[in-house]
Amino acid sequence: MSTLRMIVLCLISAAFALSSCGTDTNVDEIKQIIHDANARQIEGFKTKDVEAMIVNYAPDAVILPPNSPMIEGRAAIGEFFRGMLTLMGDDMSFSTTRFDASGDLAYEFGTYEGSFGGVPDKGKYVAVWKKQPDGNWMIAADIFNTDIPLPEHTE
Repeated sequence: MSTLRMIVLCLISAAFALSSCGTDTNVDEIKQIIHDANARQIEGFKTKDVEAMIVNYAPDAVILPPNSPMIEGRAAIGEFFRGMLTLMGDDMSFSTTRFDASGDLAYEFGTYEGSFGGVPDKGKYVAVWKKQPDGNWMIAADIFNTDIPLPEHTE
């Protein structure tokens, strides 16, 4: 099994484990905190402000973008997004479709829509949030990929 598939399997397993844990976690309160954090980050995508784009990532966060190796650390994530700026359209939008939390972990599934290099794109993401020692919630792991199928290969 490839490393990427193993990581995705672990993320999904963690998400399901979180959803089945019974704790006194105030899920609605955490969801609102993360919703507000997402709003600030989405504004960063709209204005193409890299610092605002990475504000929610923990210093040791990992992203798993499509067609790319795993990227570790907020600085490296910023460089990745900086490289995307010339391709990214002004029309990026994000929508959380499922959210849950337990203890110091939360996850969200969602969708995105926008364009890259003038080509329309839509896809989905999973973000795993972790409560930091200072009480802030930050993204620990993020994976996203397109819904657009690969072109058919003819020989």
